[in-house]
Amino acid sequence: MPLGPSLANKCQILFGAAALLILAGAMIVPWVRLEWVVEDSQREMSRQLAETWVGNGFALNRTEGIPIPIRVVPIEQIEDGSIGDIFVDQAYRQFLGESGEDEYFATLQTEGGIVYRYARALREAQWRAIQDRRFVDFSPRSSETALGDPLRAVLVIERTSPFASRQILSNRWYIIAGGLIAVVLAVIVFSLILTKLIFSPVRRLRESAEKVRRGDLTVRSSLRTGDELEELSRAFDQMLDEVIQVQQSLRAMNESLDLKVVELSEANVGLFESNRLKSEFLANVSHELRTPLNSIIGFAELLSEIARVDPKADPKRVRYISNILTSARMLLDMINELLDMAKIEAGRMSASVVSSSIADIIEGLETIMRPQAMAKQLKLVATVAADLPVVETDPGKLQQILYNFLSNAFKFSPTGSEIRIIAAAISMDSRAAIRISVVDQGPGVPFDLQDTIFEKFRQVDASHTKSHGGTGLGLAICRELATILGCTVGILSEPGRGATFFVEVPIYFRVRERKPLLGELAPQVAP
Repeated sequence: MPLGPSLANKCQILFGAAALLILAGAMIVPWVRLEWVVEDSQREMSRQLAETWVGNGFALNRTEGIPIPIRVVPIEQIEDGSIGDIFVDQAYRQFLGESGEDEYFATLQTEGGIVYRYARALREAQWRAIQDRRFVDFSPRSSETALGDPLRAVLVIERTSPFASRQILSNRWYIIAGGLIAVVLAVIVFSLILTKLIFSPVRRLRESAEKVRRGDLTVRSSLRTGDELEELSRAFDQMLDEVIQVQQSLRAMNESLDLKVVELSEANVGLFESNRLKSEFLANVSHELRTPLNSIIGFAELLSEIARVDPKADPKRVRYISNILTSARMLLDMINELLDMAKIEAGRMSASVVSSSIADIIEGLETIMRPQAMAKQLKLVATVAADLPVVETDPGKLQQILYNFLSNAFKFSPTGSEIRIIAAAISMDSRAAIRISVVDQGPGVPFDLQDTIFEKFRQVDASHTKSHGGTGLGLAICRELATILGCTVGILSEPGRGATFFVEVPIYFRVRERKPLLGELAPQVAP
């Protein structure tokens, strides 16, 4: 973007304009005063001429062969309007006024120059003192009064002064020339002062800043002006010193960070390998544990069947066998959860999407869970909305999610309470979906744990003396399975009023695209 005028040019232009305006304002006084002085001098000259004429009684219009621009106008001629001179009429009205003035002066601008017009009132005493009776009639009039000193005539002097006009013109040219010379000198002096005191230091600071912008941090302005610019230069140099120190610190930190990154990458590789080995170990151990555990459960069920049909069986033996079966099944559930989580973390859990009926899934789940509900004296109620559409999902994994929800509901619900399964159509992210909710009447989930309840190994009662067993993986597995199915799981609960766990299943299956962790930080490479 192109820059405007430089600072020096701006200052010179602004100062020149300001000096011109100031001097122009100052020259108005002598400009106007000159004209007033010339007019006053011409008035005084006309006054002296009139006094000389009246006092010496010279002949009208001439004295010793020299023409004098004087004329006497009697008031009779002024009153009858035969003169037709506006200047004389104005002077006559002023002389008749109450101000008592006997002089009237005016100027008239003509092509030949300025005409100075002077009028003098001739009253009775001066009128009779005029000696030349060839031009003045002194016969008495009946209308005259003996009292006062009435106005008899108006003495008019009209003269031009080429010298005065030349003086006005030449003096005005002198004023203009002096003002222009003063403006030029002021601008030159001001420019020299600004150049020495401001422009040169500022130019050095600008050159230093330009070098710094180009990457040269070793440059220093080092001004020695003894004023604020020197303080600015010192602050600028100190800032550059601090920038160099910061760069050195950043360079050292970057080197340290590079080492840390290398160490973290190596540790990350080791952690990834450890996690892979852990997942494989859990998967293998869980798989290997299921075989002997299934044998234990099978033989325990056989012993329980023999004990039930033997009338001589010891009741303690039946109870012991029942405890073995209960503990073995709990252990099998834990092993299955560990195995499922290991598969999910290993990325070996996939979805088999087919068209499924929500009503059929709930009906099959209700059949599976009803014996457990009867054993704990719980009432299981399923409410499915009519005309629910068929969904695209993996029915086995969706049933596993609902199974975990119901298992938690059975575990925490008091004896004799009611557990409900509700399925209804909703809209999820502007898409048609079905929400399946499991509502229990248990103790509920505190508000501070509702955001973390779906994390791994997270339980409401995490103490060693908790009354309910489990690994804390059930809800975490539900969330991972829901992610695979493109579903959403959540909880609605108030402490002491039960909990509602729900899963929202979209009608049409769509794999969720997971963004890479460093996707936003990846550099954009031009094609």
